[in-house]
Amino acid sequence: MQVLSAKHRRAVNVPQSYFWKRLVAFKDVGSLLPPPIIDKVECDSNNIGSLRYLTLGEKQKFPGKIIERLEAKYDDSFFVYSIVDESCLPVKNYIASVALKAISDNQVDIALSSHWIDNGAELGEMKLMFESLYEIMFLNAEKQYKEQL
Repeated sequence: MQVLSAKHRRAVNVPQSYFWKRLVAFKDVGSLLPPPIIDKVECDSNNIGSLRYLTLGEKQKFPGKIIERLEAKYDDSFFVYSIVDESCLPVKNYIASVALKAISDNQVDIALSSHWIDNGAELGEMKLMFESLYEIMFLNAEKQYKEQL
């Protein structure tokens, strides 16, 4: 059993409050990772303990179902979620944390890191996939923020 990790950190060109609002809208993750990445999101609330049911698109390497749980959120700057039960991804016990720190009124430092137990993926494959998804979230947040101005 091998525990692996991924981390992506950079300055994102949005206010911290904007990214936090998007992050804690747990049931709206499909707006940060739209199709063909996530085809469907089902979630009843944005409260700690809430479960969200994701359907990854058929064009993805690992299409299928994932169940995520909102584990913690604190002080508009720290957020934790996990994958529970079996999923279409070759990982077990995945947990991720997101830390935000304002750089300026329109820029936030975001560090998104995760850990999991490998469950059959090629070496480095899931690290690359998760870090790429984190960057897509950052890029989409920047793009969508600019569009609303």
